[in-house]
Amino acid sequence: MGATLLKARWIFAGARRSHAGGGVLVVGGRVARVLENSRAVARCARSSGVRIRELEDCVLAPGFVDAHVHLDLTGLSGRLGGNRTFAGWIRSLLRERSRLSKRALAHGVLAGADRLLLSGTTCVGDIDSSGVSENALHRHPVRAVIYREALDAGDPGRAAAALARTSRPFARSTRRSPGVSPHAPYTVSGELLASLSELSRRRRWPACIHWAETREEVAWLERAEGPLRGLLRASRSPRTSGLDVIEAAGLLRPSLTLVHGNHPSRGDLSRIARAGAALVHCPGTHLFFGREPFPVRRWLDAGVTVALGTDGLSSNADLDMRREMALLRQAHRDLDPETVFDLATRAGARALGLAGRAGEIVPGAFADLCAHRFGGSPARGSVEVLDALTTGCSSVAAVWIAGRPVGGAGEFRQWTSESTGPDAE
Repeated sequence: MGATLLKARWIFAGARRSHAGGGVLVVGGRVARVLENSRAVARCARSSGVRIRELEDCVLAPGFVDAHVHLDLTGLSGRLGGNRTFAGWIRSLLRERSRLSKRALAHGVLAGADRLLLSGTTCVGDIDSSGVSENALHRHPVRAVIYREALDAGDPGRAAAALARTSRPFARSTRRSPGVSPHAPYTVSGELLASLSELSRRRRWPACIHWAETREEVAWLERAEGPLRGLLRASRSPRTSGLDVIEAAGLLRPSLTLVHGNHPSRGDLSRIARAGAALVHCPGTHLFFGREPFPVRRWLDAGVTVALGTDGLSSNADLDMRREMALLRQAHRDLDPETVFDLATRAGARALGLAGRAGEIVPGAFADLCAHRFGGSPARGSVEVLDALTTGCSSVAAVWIAGRPVGGAGEFRQWTSESTGPDAE
Protein backbone atom coordinates (compact mmCIF):
# COMPACT_ATOMS: atom_id res chain seq x y z
CA MET A 1 0.00 0.00 0.00
CA GLY A 2 1.35 3.45 -0.93
CA ALA A 3 1.81 6.57 1.11
CA THR A 4 -0.49 9.57 1.38
CA LEU A 5 0.28 13.02 2.76
CA LEU A 6 -2.79 15.01 3.83
CA LYS A 7 -2.59 18.70 4.69
CA ALA A 8 -5.48 20.62 6.26
CA ARG A 9 -6.18 24.07 7.71
CA TRP A 10 -6.37 22.36 11.10
CA ILE A 11 -5.32 18.91 12.28
CA PHE A 12 -7.13 17.75 15.40
CA ALA A 13 -5.01 14.80 16.46
CA GLY A 14 -7.06 14.56 19.64
CA ALA A 15 -9.29 16.69 21.82
CA ARG A 16 -6.39 18.75 23.16
CA ARG A 17 -3.86 18.35 20.34
CA SER A 18 -4.47 20.65 17.36
CA HIS A 19 -2.07 21.91 14.69
CA ALA A 20 -2.75 24.86 12.38
CA GLY A 21 -1.76 24.08 8.79
CA GLY A 22 -0.39 20.69 9.76
CA GLY A 23 -0.56 17.35 8.04
CA VAL A 24 -0.68 13.59 8.42
CA LEU A 25 1.58 11.11 6.63
CA VAL A 26 -0.15 7.77 6.09
CA VAL A 27 1.85 4.66 5.20
CA GLY A 28 0.44 1.14 4.94
CA GLY A 29 -2.97 2.18 6.24
CA ARG A 30 -1.57 3.64 9.46
CA VAL A 31 -0.52 7.03 10.68
CA ALA A 32 3.23 7.32 10.22
CA ARG A 33 3.76 10.95 11.25
CA VAL A 34 1.74 13.89 12.53
CA LEU A 35 3.18 17.13 11.16
CA GLU A 36 2.63 20.25 13.24
CA ASN A 37 2.76 23.02 10.63
CA SER A 38 3.09 23.86 6.94
CA ARG A 39 6.90 23.87 7.02
CA ALA A 40 6.97 20.37 8.50
CA VAL A 41 4.56 19.19 5.82
CA ALA A 42 6.75 20.66 3.06
CA ARG A 43 9.89 19.05 4.48
CA CYS A 44 8.13 15.69 4.73
CA ALA A 45 6.99 15.94 1.10
CA ARG A 46 10.54 16.69 -0.08
CA SER A 47 12.19 13.92 1.94
CA SER A 48 9.58 11.24 1.21
CA GLY A 49 8.70 12.15 -2.35
CA VAL A 50 5.01 11.94 -1.46
CA ARG A 51 2.77 14.50 -3.12
CA ILE A 52 0.75 16.70 -0.74
CA ARG A 53 -3.02 16.40 -0.93
CA GLU A 54 -4.44 19.77 0.06
CA LEU A 55 -7.73 19.64 1.96
CA GLU A 56 -8.31 23.37 1.48
CA ASP A 57 -10.39 24.79 4.34
CA CYS A 58 -11.05 21.42 6.00
CA VAL A 59 -10.40 20.29 9.52
CA LEU A 60 -8.88 16.80 9.61
CA ALA A 61 -9.82 14.78 12.69
CA PRO A 62 -9.97 11.15 13.76
CA GLY A 63 -13.12 9.37 12.65
CA PHE A 64 -15.73 9.17 15.37
CA VAL A 65 -16.07 5.98 17.39
CA ASP A 66 -19.67 4.87 17.99
CA ALA A 67 -19.15 2.63 21.00
CA HIS A 68 -22.67 1.17 21.00
CA VAL A 69 -24.99 0.62 18.06
CA HIS A 70 -27.56 -1.95 16.95
CA LEU A 71 -27.12 -1.91 13.17
CA ASP A 72 -29.57 -4.76 12.59
CA LEU A 73 -32.34 -2.59 14.06
CA THR A 74 -31.93 0.12 11.42
CA GLY A 75 -35.08 -1.12 9.68
CA LEU A 76 -37.13 -0.21 12.76
CA SER A 77 -36.57 3.51 12.26
CA GLY A 78 -39.75 5.39 13.17
CA ARG A 79 -41.72 2.26 14.09
CA LEU A 80 -41.46 2.56 17.87
CA GLY A 81 -42.30 5.35 20.27
CA GLY A 82 -40.55 6.09 23.53
CA ASN A 83 -43.60 7.39 25.41
CA ARG A 84 -44.47 4.09 27.07
CA THR A 85 -43.13 1.85 29.80
CA PHE A 86 -39.84 0.16 29.02
CA ALA A 87 -41.56 -3.23 29.18
CA GLY A 88 -44.10 -2.00 26.64
CA TRP A 89 -41.35 -0.76 24.36
CA ILE A 90 -39.62 -4.15 24.55
CA ARG A 91 -42.84 -5.90 23.54
CA SER A 92 -43.20 -3.57 20.57
CA LEU A 93 -39.57 -4.08 19.62
CA LEU A 94 -39.87 -7.86 19.66
CA ARG A 95 -43.07 -7.73 17.63
CA GLU A 96 -41.71 -5.38 14.97
CA ARG A 97 -38.36 -7.13 14.69
CA SER A 98 -40.08 -10.48 14.15
CA ARG A 99 -41.62 -9.01 10.99
CA LEU A 100 -38.20 -8.34 9.43
CA SER A 101 -36.65 -11.08 7.32
CA LYS A 102 -32.94 -11.94 7.53
CA ARG A 103 -32.50 -10.15 4.23
CA ALA A 104 -34.19 -7.03 5.59
CA LEU A 105 -32.06 -7.17 8.73
CA ALA A 106 -28.86 -7.45 6.66
CA HIS A 107 -29.99 -4.57 4.45
CA GLY A 108 -30.49 -2.53 7.63
CA VAL A 109 -26.96 -3.32 8.79
CA LEU A 110 -25.52 -1.97 5.54
CA ALA A 111 -27.82 1.06 5.47
CA GLY A 112 -26.90 1.87 9.08
CA ALA A 113 -23.17 1.46 8.42
CA ASP A 114 -23.42 3.76 5.40
CA ARG A 115 -25.26 6.29 7.53
CA LEU A 116 -22.44 6.22 10.06
CA LEU A 117 -19.79 6.79 7.40
CA LEU A 118 -21.76 9.70 5.97
CA SER A 119 -21.62 11.45 9.34
CA GLY A 120 -17.93 10.76 9.97
CA THR A 121 -17.98 7.61 12.10
CA THR A 122 -15.28 5.12 11.12
CA CYS A 123 -15.37 2.61 13.99
CA VAL A 124 -18.33 0.97 15.76
CA GLY A 125 -19.18 -1.47 18.52
CA ASP A 126 -22.13 -3.29 16.96
CA ILE A 127 -24.49 -5.55 18.92
CA ASP A 128 -25.42 -8.40 16.59
CA SER A 129 -28.60 -9.94 17.97
CA SER A 130 -29.69 -11.62 14.73
CA GLY A 131 -26.42 -13.08 13.49
CA VAL A 132 -26.42 -11.09 10.25
CA SER A 133 -23.81 -8.39 10.91
CA GLU A 134 -20.73 -10.54 10.35
CA ASN A 135 -21.64 -11.43 6.77
CA ALA A 136 -23.28 -8.10 5.98
CA LEU A 137 -20.18 -6.15 6.99
CA HIS A 138 -17.74 -8.55 5.34
CA ARG A 139 -16.77 -6.07 2.62
CA HIS A 140 -18.03 -2.85 4.18
CA PRO A 141 -15.17 -0.45 4.99
CA VAL A 142 -16.37 0.54 8.48
CA ARG A 143 -14.19 -0.80 11.28
CA ALA A 144 -16.29 -2.87 13.68
CA VAL A 145 -16.11 -4.84 16.89
CA ILE A 146 -19.09 -7.18 16.40
CA TYR A 147 -20.52 -8.29 19.74
CA ARG A 148 -22.53 -11.50 19.46
CA GLU A 149 -25.57 -11.00 21.65
CA ALA A 150 -26.83 -13.86 23.81
CA LEU A 151 -29.74 -14.32 26.21
CA ASP A 152 -31.89 -17.11 27.57
CA ALA A 153 -34.47 -15.19 29.66
CA GLY A 154 -33.78 -17.62 32.49
CA ASP A 155 -34.88 -20.64 30.43
CA PRO A 156 -32.31 -23.48 30.81
CA GLY A 157 -33.53 -24.96 27.54
CA ARG A 158 -32.27 -21.91 25.68
CA ALA A 159 -28.91 -21.50 27.41
CA ALA A 160 -26.96 -24.22 25.57
CA ALA A 161 -28.10 -23.03 22.14
CA ALA A 162 -27.29 -19.41 23.01
CA LEU A 163 -23.78 -20.37 24.12
CA ALA A 164 -23.24 -22.48 20.99
CA ARG A 165 -24.26 -19.62 18.70
CA THR A 166 -22.00 -17.20 20.53
CA SER A 167 -18.93 -19.45 20.57
CA ARG A 168 -18.95 -20.48 16.90
CA PRO A 169 -15.77 -19.56 14.94
CA PHE A 170 -15.38 -15.93 13.88
CA ALA A 171 -13.80 -15.05 10.52
CA ARG A 172 -11.55 -12.22 11.58
CA SER A 173 -10.36 -9.55 9.17
CA THR A 174 -8.25 -6.44 9.52
CA ARG A 175 -11.40 -4.39 10.15
CA ARG A 176 -13.70 -6.84 11.93
CA SER A 177 -13.10 -8.39 15.34
CA PRO A 178 -15.36 -10.40 17.67
CA GLY A 179 -16.90 -9.65 21.02
CA VAL A 180 -19.54 -11.20 23.25
CA SER A 181 -22.65 -9.44 24.56
CA PRO A 182 -24.77 -10.98 27.30
CA HIS A 183 -27.87 -8.87 26.74
CA ALA A 184 -28.54 -7.73 30.32
CA PRO A 185 -28.44 -9.08 33.90
CA TYR A 186 -32.21 -9.58 33.80
CA THR A 187 -32.33 -11.53 30.49
CA VAL A 188 -29.33 -13.84 30.98
CA SER A 189 -29.28 -16.59 33.61
CA GLY A 190 -26.39 -16.75 36.04
CA GLU A 191 -25.18 -19.98 34.45
CA LEU A 192 -25.16 -18.58 30.92
CA LEU A 193 -23.59 -15.34 32.10
CA ALA A 194 -20.74 -17.25 33.75
CA SER A 195 -20.21 -19.31 30.59
CA LEU A 196 -20.13 -16.20 28.42
CA SER A 197 -17.69 -14.57 30.84
CA GLU A 198 -15.38 -17.57 30.56
CA LEU A 199 -15.70 -17.56 26.76
CA SER A 200 -14.75 -13.89 26.71
CA ARG A 201 -11.75 -14.49 28.97
CA ARG A 202 -10.53 -17.59 27.15
CA ARG A 203 -10.72 -16.08 23.67
CA ARG A 204 -9.76 -12.57 24.78
CA TRP A 205 -12.94 -11.16 23.30
CA PRO A 206 -14.25 -7.88 24.75
CA ALA A 207 -17.66 -8.02 26.40
CA CYS A 208 -20.58 -5.60 26.38
CA ILE A 209 -23.75 -5.67 28.48
CA HIS A 210 -26.79 -3.41 28.94
CA TRP A 211 -26.94 -2.45 32.60
CA ALA A 212 -28.96 -0.25 34.97
CA GLU A 213 -30.87 1.28 32.07
CA THR A 214 -34.25 1.69 33.78
CA ARG A 215 -35.83 1.70 37.23
CA GLU A 216 -37.99 -1.20 36.01
CA GLU A 217 -34.84 -3.28 35.57
CA VAL A 218 -33.58 -2.39 39.04
CA ALA A 219 -36.96 -3.18 40.62
CA TRP A 220 -37.10 -6.65 39.09
CA LEU A 221 -33.48 -7.58 39.83
CA GLU A 222 -33.47 -6.41 43.43
CA ARG A 223 -37.09 -6.96 44.53
CA ALA A 224 -38.81 -9.10 41.86
CA GLU A 225 -41.24 -6.23 41.34
CA GLY A 226 -42.49 -4.11 38.47
CA PRO A 227 -43.63 -4.50 34.86
CA LEU A 228 -40.71 -6.74 33.83
CA ARG A 229 -42.24 -9.60 35.82
CA GLY A 230 -44.69 -10.17 33.01
CA LEU A 231 -41.90 -10.45 30.47
CA LEU A 232 -39.66 -12.71 32.53
CA ARG A 233 -42.01 -15.47 33.65
CA ALA A 234 -39.38 -18.19 33.15
CA SER A 235 -36.77 -16.28 35.13
CA ARG A 236 -36.23 -15.83 38.85
CA SER A 237 -35.10 -12.54 40.28
CA PRO A 238 -31.61 -12.78 41.84
CA ARG A 239 -32.75 -10.33 44.57
CA THR A 240 -29.54 -8.37 44.22
CA SER A 241 -28.15 -5.59 42.06
CA GLY A 242 -27.27 -6.00 38.40
CA LEU A 243 -23.63 -5.19 39.09
CA ASP A 244 -23.53 -7.93 41.74
CA VAL A 245 -24.82 -10.38 39.13
CA ILE A 246 -22.18 -9.26 36.62
CA GLU A 247 -19.37 -9.44 39.15
CA ALA A 248 -20.45 -12.87 40.43
CA ALA A 249 -20.10 -14.16 36.86
CA GLY A 250 -16.52 -12.87 36.71
CA LEU A 251 -17.35 -10.36 33.99
CA LEU A 252 -16.48 -7.13 35.81
CA ARG A 253 -13.00 -6.49 34.41
CA PRO A 254 -11.16 -4.10 32.02
CA SER A 255 -12.47 -5.82 28.88
CA LEU A 256 -16.10 -5.06 29.85
CA THR A 257 -18.22 -2.21 28.52
CA LEU A 258 -21.41 -1.38 30.40
CA VAL A 259 -24.13 0.39 28.42
CA HIS A 260 -26.48 3.07 29.82
CA GLY A 261 -25.83 2.97 33.58
CA ASN A 262 -28.65 5.44 34.27
CA HIS A 263 -29.48 4.04 37.73
CA PRO A 264 -26.34 2.84 39.50
CA SER A 265 -26.55 1.77 43.12
CA ARG A 266 -24.47 3.34 45.85
CA GLY A 267 -20.82 2.39 45.42
CA ASP A 268 -21.22 1.09 41.86
CA LEU A 269 -19.18 3.85 40.25
CA SER A 270 -16.13 3.22 42.40
CA ARG A 271 -16.41 -0.56 41.84
CA ILE A 272 -16.50 -0.06 38.08
CA ALA A 273 -13.58 2.38 38.20
CA ARG A 274 -11.48 -0.07 40.24
CA ALA A 275 -12.30 -2.88 37.81
CA GLY A 276 -11.23 -0.75 34.84
CA ALA A 277 -14.50 -1.31 32.95
CA ALA A 278 -15.94 1.36 30.65
CA LEU A 279 -19.40 2.88 30.32
CA VAL A 280 -21.27 3.98 27.18
CA HIS A 281 -23.88 6.74 27.32
CA CYS A 282 -26.35 7.18 24.43
CA PRO A 283 -27.76 10.75 24.52
CA GLY A 284 -30.18 10.19 21.61
CA THR A 285 -31.80 7.20 23.30
CA HIS A 286 -31.92 9.17 26.55
CA LEU A 287 -33.89 11.88 24.76
CA PHE A 288 -36.10 9.33 22.97
CA PHE A 289 -37.36 7.94 26.28
CA GLY A 290 -37.49 11.33 28.02
CA ARG A 291 -35.25 10.14 30.83
CA GLU A 292 -34.01 12.18 33.75
CA PRO A 293 -30.56 13.78 33.34
CA PHE A 294 -27.69 11.34 33.07
CA PRO A 295 -25.05 11.80 35.83
CA VAL A 296 -22.14 12.07 33.39
CA ARG A 297 -20.06 14.29 35.65
CA ARG A 298 -20.28 11.76 38.49
CA TRP A 299 -19.02 9.04 36.17
CA LEU A 300 -16.13 11.13 34.89
CA ASP A 301 -15.16 12.32 38.38
CA ALA A 302 -15.14 8.68 39.54
CA GLY A 303 -12.43 7.94 36.97
CA VAL A 304 -14.53 5.73 34.70
CA THR A 305 -13.90 5.78 30.95
CA VAL A 306 -17.14 7.16 29.49
CA ALA A 307 -17.80 6.85 25.75
CA LEU A 308 -20.70 7.84 23.51
CA GLY A 309 -22.90 5.66 21.35
CA THR A 310 -25.93 6.12 19.14
CA ASP A 311 -27.74 2.91 20.14
CA GLY A 312 -30.10 1.74 17.37
CA LEU A 313 -32.79 3.43 15.32
CA SER A 314 -35.37 1.56 17.38
CA SER A 315 -34.69 4.17 20.09
CA ASN A 316 -33.00 7.08 18.34
CA ALA A 317 -33.71 9.47 15.50
CA ASP A 318 -30.34 9.11 13.77
CA LEU A 319 -26.97 7.35 13.73
CA ASP A 320 -24.87 10.50 13.85
CA MET A 321 -22.20 11.04 16.48
CA ARG A 322 -22.24 14.78 15.76
CA ARG A 323 -25.83 14.83 17.00
CA GLU A 324 -24.89 12.75 20.08
CA MET A 325 -22.21 15.28 21.01
CA ALA A 326 -24.61 18.17 20.50
CA LEU A 327 -27.28 16.51 22.66
CA LEU A 328 -24.74 15.83 25.39
CA ARG A 329 -23.65 19.46 25.42
CA GLN A 330 -27.25 20.68 25.50
CA ALA A 331 -28.00 18.47 28.49
CA HIS A 332 -24.72 19.20 30.31
CA ARG A 333 -23.69 22.81 29.88
CA ASP A 334 -20.73 22.34 32.23
CA LEU A 335 -18.95 19.92 29.88
CA ASP A 336 -16.23 21.56 27.80
CA PRO A 337 -15.90 20.76 24.06
CA GLU A 338 -12.60 18.94 24.62
CA THR A 339 -14.22 16.44 26.98
CA VAL A 340 -17.19 15.88 24.67
CA PHE A 341 -14.98 15.33 21.62
CA ASP A 342 -12.84 12.90 23.62
CA LEU A 343 -15.94 10.87 24.58
CA ALA A 344 -16.83 10.53 20.88
CA THR A 345 -13.35 9.47 19.78
CA ARG A 346 -10.53 8.30 22.05
CA ALA A 347 -12.74 7.11 24.92
CA GLY A 348 -14.84 5.08 22.50
CA ALA A 349 -11.73 3.36 21.18
CA ARG A 350 -10.68 2.53 24.74
CA ALA A 351 -14.12 1.07 25.45
CA LEU A 352 -13.81 -1.19 22.38
CA GLY A 353 -10.30 -2.36 23.27
CA LEU A 354 -8.72 -0.25 20.51
CA ALA A 355 -6.80 2.29 22.58
CA GLY A 356 -3.99 3.87 20.57
CA ARG A 357 -5.32 2.37 17.35
CA ALA A 358 -8.54 4.32 16.77
CA GLY A 359 -10.15 7.57 17.88
CA GLU A 360 -6.99 9.68 17.66
CA ILE A 361 -4.32 10.62 15.14
CA VAL A 362 -1.07 9.28 16.57
CA PRO A 363 1.79 7.32 14.98
CA GLY A 364 0.82 3.67 14.67
CA ALA A 365 -2.93 4.28 14.79
CA PHE A 366 -5.26 3.21 12.00
CA ALA A 367 -5.54 6.00 9.44
CA ASP A 368 -9.30 6.26 9.98
CA LEU A 369 -9.86 9.93 9.34
CA CYS A 370 -12.59 12.45 8.65
CA ALA A 371 -12.36 15.86 6.95
CA HIS A 372 -14.92 18.40 8.17
CA ARG A 373 -16.03 21.70 6.68
CA PHE A 374 -17.69 24.57 8.51
CA GLY A 375 -19.70 27.55 7.37
CA GLY A 376 -18.47 31.07 7.96
CA SER A 377 -14.91 32.29 7.95
CA PRO A 378 -12.22 29.67 7.19
CA ALA A 379 -9.94 31.50 9.65
CA ARG A 380 -11.71 30.03 12.67
CA GLY A 381 -9.42 29.36 15.63
CA SER A 382 -9.04 25.93 17.20
CA VAL A 383 -11.39 26.76 20.10
CA GLU A 384 -14.13 27.87 17.71
CA VAL A 385 -13.62 24.84 15.49
CA LEU A 386 -13.91 22.36 18.35
CA ASP A 387 -16.95 24.17 19.69
CA ALA A 388 -18.64 23.95 16.27
CA LEU A 389 -17.59 20.33 15.79
CA THR A 390 -19.19 19.26 19.07
CA THR A 391 -22.43 21.13 18.45
CA GLY A 392 -23.20 19.41 15.16
CA CYS A 393 -22.18 22.31 12.91
CA SER A 394 -19.81 20.49 10.55
CA SER A 395 -20.41 18.83 7.21
CA VAL A 396 -18.39 15.76 6.27
CA ALA A 397 -16.20 16.38 3.23
CA ALA A 398 -14.32 13.07 3.09
CA VAL A 399 -13.67 9.91 5.07
CA TRP A 400 -10.71 7.52 5.01
CA ILE A 401 -10.54 4.00 6.46
CA ALA A 402 -7.01 2.60 6.78
CA GLY A 403 -5.82 5.48 4.62
CA ARG A 404 -8.19 4.71 1.75
CA PRO A 405 -10.89 7.20 0.76
CA VAL A 406 -14.37 5.72 1.12
CA GLY A 407 -16.31 8.72 -0.13
CA GLY A 408 -17.55 12.13 0.75
CA ALA A 409 -20.80 14.04 0.55
CA GLY A 410 -22.81 12.63 -2.35
CA GLU A 411 -20.25 9.92 -3.07
CA PHE A 412 -21.25 7.14 -0.69
CA ARG A 413 -22.96 4.00 -1.87
CA GLN A 414 -24.04 0.84 -0.11
CA TRP A 415 -21.34 -1.75 0.33
CA THR A 416 -22.37 -5.37 -0.14
CA SER A 417 -20.54 -8.68 0.07
CA GLU A 418 -20.14 -8.51 -3.72
CA SER A 419 -18.65 -5.00 -3.67
CA THR A 420 -15.04 -4.36 -4.44
CA GLY A 421 -14.52 -2.16 -1.41
CA PRO A 422 -11.29 -2.11 0.61
CA ASP A 423 -10.69 -5.35 2.49
CA ALA A 424 -7.03 -5.11 3.49
CA GLU A 425 -4.74 -2.70 5.23
